[in-house]
Amino acid sequence: MRAFLEIAIPLLLPALVYWLYLQIQEKRGRTVREVPLSWLAVIGVFFVLIVLVAGWLAGSEPPEGKYVPPSVVDGKIVPGHFE
Repeated sequence: MRAFLEIAIPLLLPALVYWLYLQIQEKRGRTVREVPLSWLAVIGVFFVLIVLVAGWLAGSEPPEGKYVPPSVVDGKIVPGHFE
């Protein structure tokens, strides 16, 4: 599921938005110049890179510190954390 959210959605989003735009313009009776699929693919790859870099920057823990795994203290679960 995570791969779908991080890769498939950003990759396909430009094509979906363009398809919706074409449908709206068709209902209005306007003609639209076609966009090459390579442009949509490049924009999609760009979105995927943005999502992956943002996830890398937001989800990284500092390299220093010691990881303390989850444990049970006084009958309560203490989640894992860095010290």
